[in-house]
Amino acid sequence: MQECALAEGTIVAAGSSISKDSSYSGRGRPSVWLSHRPLRSLRFPRLQKGKKIAMIKPPLAVSRASGILTVFSVALLFATLLRANDPPWKGKPYQQWDEQDIQRIFTDSPWTRTAAITRNWLPITGKDLPNDQLTGRDRGLPSTLGSSSETSAGGELNFFVFWASSRVMRAAYARRAILHGGRKDVDVERYANESQGELQIVVQSADMAPFFRNDEKFFQANAFLEMRKSKQRISPSHVLYKRDQNGVLVTSAVFFFPKKTASGDPTISSDEKNVDFICKIEGSVLRVGFEPQKMADQSGPDL
Repeated sequence: MQECALAEGTIVAAGSSISKDSSYSGRGRPSVWLSHRPLRSLRFPRLQKGKKIAMIKPPLAVSRASGILTVFSVALLFATLLRANDPPWKGKPYQQWDEQDIQRIFTDSPWTRTAAITRNWLPITGKDLPNDQLTGRDRGLPSTLGSSSETSAGGELNFFVFWASSRVMRAAYARRAILHGGRKDVDVERYANESQGELQIVVQSADMAPFFRNDEKFFQANAFLEMRKSKQRISPSHVLYKRDQNGVLVTSAVFFFPKKTASGDPTISSDEKNVDFICKIEGSVLRVGFEPQKMADQSGPDL
């Protein structure tokens, strides 16, 4: 190999020769290693003062089309991501709801509320049952109730409150019957959209003893809807108990409220933001708040 030092800023191309005045002083390492192939030195072309290098631009029509396509692609991606994050009652048809969707509706949706109250009552025992009812397993009561050693009140108990007259909740009930009850004959769409003459609020808990000990008329007189804006209170028209398969224990209580007032106006106006359901239970008060303006599905307001 031949060693040469080139002036800074010089480009050496293969197939070129080096001018004779290029030399290597012998001090330090050479800045360039060259082969024996002939070389010649090249320099960058100098632009005349005031001259500019012209850039090749795409035709205007092509540029605009490319920009529109980019914007459309970004918008489509954004819409897809939003749809993927939509709750099931806005992003999926009823028939496509899976177990996870139903679980979310029953636990984390505008139609579902949970509240803990102090348990001021004793659990159900054999003494609470009619004389003609058998005891223990033959009575059809849950084993935990028949053998429970808990005989004192106190502690916190969760109550679950559902706005059951809504399309979303009715569809969730029907869809759950298909997935867990084998009810393949249920028409979810039809069931969800059946017109409901009244608003319905369902109350459930692991311990429904106060409802077992008091009839529907009692809770009809001790429950109401309250509009926070107008402070108007609406009493239920009636209460209906749902019981277990043996017709003994109360599993849920359904409170029915009129959709319209005596004057014909909607019970819940379109500008009402908060509605409370309040029910007195054995010295405790069950109170949960709903937000009607958030209670909407793909078809609109859903009460």
